[in-house]
Amino acid sequence: MISYKETYSRWKTSVKEEYLLKELESIQDDDVQIKERFISDLPFGTAGLRGIIGAGTMRMNRYVIGRTTQGLADYLLTGGKSGRCMVIAYDSRQFSSEFARETACVFAGNGIQACIFKQLTSVPELSFAVRHLKADGGIVITASHNPREYNGYKVYSPYGGQLGPEESLEVMKSIRRLDPFADVKRIGYREGVDSGMIREIGEEIDRLYYESIVALCGDEPAENLKVVYTPLHGAGLRTVEHVFPAAGIMNLSIVEEQRMPDGLFPTVNSPNPEDPGAMKMAIVLAGRLEADLAIGTDPDADRMGAAVRRQDGNYVMLTGNQIGCLLVNYLLEKRRSLGMLRPSDYIVKSFVSTDMADAIARHYGVASYTVMTGFRFIAELIKKNEQTNDGFIFGFEESYGFLAGTFARDKDGVLAALLLCKAAQYYRKRNQSLLNVLETLYQNHGYYLDGVKNIAFKGLDGMDQMKSIMAGLRLKPVARIGDLAVKYTEDYLSRKRTAADGTVKDIELPTADAIKLILENSAWICIRPSGTEPKIKIYYAVCESTREESETRLKNIAAGFEKMI
Repeated sequence: MISYKETYSRWKTSVKEEYLLKELESIQDDDVQIKERFISDLPFGTAGLRGIIGAGTMRMNRYVIGRTTQGLADYLLTGGKSGRCMVIAYDSRQFSSEFARETACVFAGNGIQACIFKQLTSVPELSFAVRHLKADGGIVITASHNPREYNGYKVYSPYGGQLGPEESLEVMKSIRRLDPFADVKRIGYREGVDSGMIREIGEEIDRLYYESIVALCGDEPAENLKVVYTPLHGAGLRTVEHVFPAAGIMNLSIVEEQRMPDGLFPTVNSPNPEDPGAMKMAIVLAGRLEADLAIGTDPDADRMGAAVRRQDGNYVMLTGNQIGCLLVNYLLEKRRSLGMLRPSDYIVKSFVSTDMADAIARHYGVASYTVMTGFRFIAELIKKNEQTNDGFIFGFEESYGFLAGTFARDKDGVLAALLLCKAAQYYRKRNQSLLNVLETLYQNHGYYLDGVKNIAFKGLDGMDQMKSIMAGLRLKPVARIGDLAVKYTEDYLSRKRTAADGTVKDIELPTADAIKLILENSAWICIRPSGTEPKIKIYYAVCESTREESETRLKNIAAGFEKMI
């Protein structure tokens, strides 16, 4: 096994791009940087790749992309299969279009047709295209809502959901066998287009995807609704400008400073629509226009954040759980009013999302499923339930991911934004605002409040620190948080649920590196390392009879738990 210094030297003599060579030369006397970039490979997981752009095996660059695509191609061609087709999309991030073309050239070099979008395209439209074209899968070059220095490589299965863990493991094995300079087969982009192995797509898929969104949401005019939207320099604007007018949302204003695609995201620290800082320009414009809603989507348009106007003219940011519950209630209430609600209908949420969604589902007499974090689990459940004709209504994660309908199988920020507008219009006709509806839900079901704490880890020892925290919690289970006893400890790595009296039961959900503490009074805490970023996420959830009681309880359990770790 060669050392990281030998790998570094090999890269210096092998890369062709001037900017990568300069970057490599700039760190030649910095052993820490060399080690950080070359100590191992950027990990390939169920979400594909994600990392900082730059030179090195632990960075996102053309050679890492090429090697990964070659490994994926080898996996697809296992057993001598031919006639394969993969769909490729990309967002506005730095090098996204270049990485997408490299992906297409490698697929084509391996005899796999690459259908590549001609312009930046959202994650959900890629999912839609994979299904519509009956392709063998898809790739999106994106790092979602991460800061500007990141990019990524998301891999999709033939049914439109993200690649599962078993397939990802096989792809990873294929990648590890390859040398990034000697083993990657590629042809030129123009050669691929001329030969038909690279097919540029766009307008037809766009039209069908837009029509599907409008058909789901309806085209009833909403003349009185004022909406401000920001794409945060990403891919969402193209879809919004087509589907919002077609769906009757005519009074739409765009944040001009954030309209144009730009991978440097010059107006925000991070293009994350759940961050009030990223939404500041949209909220300021909404205030000036007295708009009802300020909405934003992230660069690949799979997440949506929103702020709602209060009676006093100020705006309040909704949490992902609040948006999810509002949309669940809206869709179920509307279906019931039309006589379309069936006992076999269902919603889905992740295991770290609010329990209020379950209460709302019970109120309407439909099922509520809980799955692990990662939208592919929602997609897999939709696929499974299609065999029994159960009706998928809505799925969501607290991290601002939402999906309705089954024409795409990943979260859709623009679709969620349009549904929120439709919900606002629906309730306005009933003399209610979205905030009124949310308060009614709390009064009827309990004040389900939640919070998330992110603890970031940097450097080579970051992963070790994260592992140490998780190992400590498993070695010495927590018995009490403040004045609340821990009733159950759920360890998703061992898939065991241990009661306070020592009784152990199996957990049916899949294996994951996460621990959930079920407390008294319907409160819980969950801690898990992020699957896409070097950080640990801690989720807190409470439910009391009043807002004041819930706010106090939430603050106390968060402070108590964080002192322990």
